[in-house]
Amino acid sequence: MNSFDYLWQLLSPRVEYANRKQACYRLWMTFSPEERLRIFQTIKDKKAKGLFVDYNPYFAITKNSLQTQPQTLSFDEYYARYHTSDEVDGWKMQNPTGQKVIYVKN
Repeated sequence: MNSFDYLWQLLSPRVEYANRKQACYRLWMTFSPEERLRIFQTIKDKKAKGLFVDYNPYFAITKNSLQTQPQTLSFDEYYARYHTSDEVDGWKMQNPTGQKVIYVKN
């Protein structure tokens, strides 16, 4: 089973939204694996706490894809991912402590 199948099971949309599966799959595939994991976990956590998750699966994915906090990577994590120290893909180099460089993406 792929990650979308797990998400679709988690969302368990009502019958009237069954026709949205292909649109949801296309949306899901626009996210990176890290973003997919974050979206899945956010929805799972909300459901476990009894919080509202949109009944329309497309909107549930969209609303839970919005990030509230910037992503951060250490220098080593960033270099392992991009094989450069140059700023790419929306990441910005920062040195908040004056000792260690981190990369931040809003």
